[in-house]
Amino acid sequence: METNFEIEVKSKDEAERELGARGGQGRTSQYEPIAQKWSELDEDESIVISGLEKNDIQNLRNLLYRRFGKETVIVRSAQQDDESYMAVVRAREGNEYLRD
Repeated sequence: METNFEIEVKSKDEAERELGARGGQGRTSQYEPIAQKWSELDEDESIVISGLEKNDIQNLRNLLYRRFGKETVIVRSAQQDDESYMAVVRAREGNEYLRD
């Protein structure tokens, strides 16, 4: 069976760059800027995010825990007076609040 498409093997980063250069959206999360910022911070720095909805908190946790490991990062959240949520992304200290 013969195919009419081309197959190339490239590094993940190179493939993503090429996809982006051709206008494809890929599966980039809207929370990617937060993940990028987290990867650049020192261990004693935190990120504070406000104006979130409840589902934003879970989506953010999912991305960060998958990307960096739930043993290393923690996302703590609280509901504000205006019904929106605020989150703090910081390094997890030991097994603090760690669930199986």
